[in-house]
Amino acid sequence: MKLSIKKKMLILWLISVSAGSISLTGLLLLTATGDPAALLRLMRTYKTIHQEYFLGVSDTELLNGAAQGMVDALGDPYSNFLTGDAFDSLMEQTNGEYGGIGVVIGSDGEAHTYVLSVFPESTAEAAGLLPGDEILMVDDAPVSAADLESTAKKIRGLSGTEVTLSVLRDETEKNITVSRSDVNLPTVQSYMADDGIGYIHIYSFSSHTAEEFRTQYEKLREAGMDRLILDLRMNPGGLIDSVVAVADQILSGGPVVSYEEKNGNTQVFSIKGTDDPLPLVVLMDRNSASASEILAGAVQDKKAGTVMGERSYGKGTVQVIHPMDGREALKLSVAQYLTAAGRRIDKIGIEPDIPVTQTGRLFDPGADSVLQEAIRFFQSRPAPEK
Repeated sequence: MKLSIKKKMLILWLISVSAGSISLTGLLLLTATGDPAALLRLMRTYKTIHQEYFLGVSDTELLNGAAQGMVDALGDPYSNFLTGDAFDSLMEQTNGEYGGIGVVIGSDGEAHTYVLSVFPESTAEAAGLLPGDEILMVDDAPVSAADLESTAKKIRGLSGTEVTLSVLRDETEKNITVSRSDVNLPTVQSYMADDGIGYIHIYSFSSHTAEEFRTQYEKLREAGMDRLILDLRMNPGGLIDSVVAVADQILSGGPVVSYEEKNGNTQVFSIKGTDDPLPLVVLMDRNSASASEILAGAVQDKKAGTVMGERSYGKGTVQVIHPMDGREALKLSVAQYLTAAGRRIDKIGIEPDIPVTQTGRLFDPGADSVLQEAIRFFQSRPAPEK
């Protein structure tokens, strides 16, 4: 097929424009970096692998690897390039929704993994799982107390499928098969721990935690709560907006947390608060991190209550999630936060006002040493005047 002179000129023009755009893009990239030679080395590496590597590898795999390498170079454990299952897991934690059986699991820090809580009306409750059951295996695969995330991942799955847990209960091993379903993960549970003493446990600070907390708090107030034990143990944190909204319900007004950005700007999160805060004990352990430490730090700084238990984890950086295409996102540390009084806690943690060593089974009202000490703390003091 012969092309007319006009068509030939048009094609040549398009090629020229495309080549010019590519050259301009490359020039901009080279001038945007402080090390053009390193950028050229990256481009040559990509080209050489693409042309000569003896096994097949896609552009997506190579470029994702380059992106992951840049994040790894930061040496920051909280910055990650997330794809696939890792991205889905992050979205589950943030939104509080996932496919699973409706349990919270945890470890004793040694060699044992336990069911800490079973959600009401869940498939786990229907199948007969109980808080305190020690998980030995998931679908015939042994579990590790040192890798809770791996165990949780094995338990989660598509709705309608089944998972079998081998558990130890009262020195008897049982195999319990549970159907997975769409789970809206409750992040707050509560009960009356003693006369006038309410207990609220926050598992994490997700998008709906503040609303759940308000519901549980009001229920306990109607039941006669005039003192509150707030349990933040094994709480890995979550959303800043969520923890600030919880603080607004139980603390007096003023700053709760601030953070410093790269450009030196400081953003302060303040609350209107309540005019009638209840006497408060906050429980923490070495697994309490991030948003949990924000709230405990505000309680200390405002002298609004007593922090009890173990020194917290010490995560004082703020991450922002930048969604990419499909199931990909960049989670990047962008700032360091400070407590209400301006304390830095990253890699330091929150020291409890009253240290208490954890013995007995965590979250078991009859055997949990830290919870029992908090109840005794309130019992040894006069109840607030009505």
